Amino acid sequence: MDNEKGFGVVDNCVFAGMLIISAVIGLYISYKGSKSPEEFLMGNRSLKPLPVSMSLITSYISAMNIISFPAEVYANGLQISTIALGVPLAISFSSYFLLPVLYSLKLTSINEVKYIELRFKSRRLRFVIFLLSMAKALAANGIGLYAPTIALSSVTNLSTLTNIFILGIICTLYSSFGGIKAVIWTDVFQFSVIVIGLMTVVGVGCAQNGGLIETLHIASEGGRLEMFNMSLSPFERYTFLNTVAYGFFYQLRMYSSEQVNIQRICTVNSVKNARRYPTLGATLNKADYECLNDNLS
Repeated sequence: MDNEKGFGVVDNCVFAGMLIISAVIGLYISYKGSKSPEEFLMGNRSLKPLPVSMSLITSYISAMNIISFPAEVYANGLQISTIALGVPLAISFSSYFLLPVLYSLKLTSINEVKYIELRFKSRRLRFVIFLLSMAKALAANGIGLYAPTIALSSVTNLSTLTNIFILGIICTLYSSFGGIKAVIWTDVFQFSVIVIGLMTVVGVGCAQNGGLIETLHIASEGGRLEMFNMSLSPFERYTFLNTVAYGFFYQLRMYSSEQVNIQRICTVNSVKNARRYPTLGATLNKADYECLNDNLS
């Protein structure tokens, strides 16, 4: 940035470039692809696990994570990072007990909750779960869109409403024109930018503190490197057990009942690849957790 308070020329070019490239990906895929509902919604169920995994991680790493995790680690230490240890347990359970059932239903939307009606023979229960899913999606997506606009408003001359409008229009544009393929490949591009950005921040931060070893030493002196607090007290903010448990149940919900996840699972061509996809996603997810949590000072 050219100054401390706002975007400079380079920052504006990077920001505009990301938005333009995202829109171009959607338009290109719309132009090259067919117009069948199966391709638009499910990518003809022929996508590979790696881009699908990268897309999922991008969908779950929002501005809330990037802004809040470093602040949380700075304030309360690295114990929160052990959330990542619950992820493999959740993925193993989901992959072998839940994914085969969900994949066989060939869902285009988890909000169909077809399994609920088939399993419990209740249309009312299906309707209630549908309403709860819609309420959750509206709240989560609203917060997810609002969070980055707060950060952008503080460094640009644009108002919060203007930023919401710009981001909303671009996301709607590439999603509606290119379908699930555009969403996935745009996410792959954005994932690359996020990782490069996080690694750059970590590198610059360590350099300013005198190197990685010195940064870890400063963090250790500040009591921010504790990761194995085995206390059983329910009054402690974070312990090893409650963070691992939180990671398990939170990721289990994500990998077995979220529209973002289920639609991507159904874009691959077999249950075997559907199992690979969350495994790859978990590896990438853990790497991103480490990048976020390395912002210690």
